[in-house]
Amino acid sequence: MTAGSFLIPDLLEQYMKESGYTERWITVQEIRARFQPDCPSGQAISGFLGRNHNGAFAACRYKVTKIEKFQDTIPPYRVFRRYFVQERPVRQNHTR
Repeated sequence: MTAGSFLIPDLLEQYMKESGYTERWITVQEIRARFQPDCPSGQAISGFLGRNHNGAFAACRYKVTKIEKFQDTIPPYRVFRRYFVQERPVRQNHTR
C-alpha cells in the first residue's frame, strides 16, 4: 500500500510505530520526507496536526500536546513548527 492511499492520521500512526516511540517531537518535513512522493501537502499535514492539538480528532490514536515555533538558522530564515506527539492511553472497558 502506498502512502497516497492513507489518510493523514494513518500516516502519523505509521510514522510513530516505525520510530518505536510512544511520544516524540516531529516536523511536517520529517513526515513528508518519509512518505515521498505520495505524501499529502505540507499544508494539509500542518493543518491536521494543528487541529489535532486543539482536540478536533479525539478518535486519532496519537495527539499533539505541544507546538513550538523555531526559525531556520540559514536564509531565508523560515519559521517552522515542531509538534510533540503522544500516544493516547488505551481506554479500558469496564463491564459491570
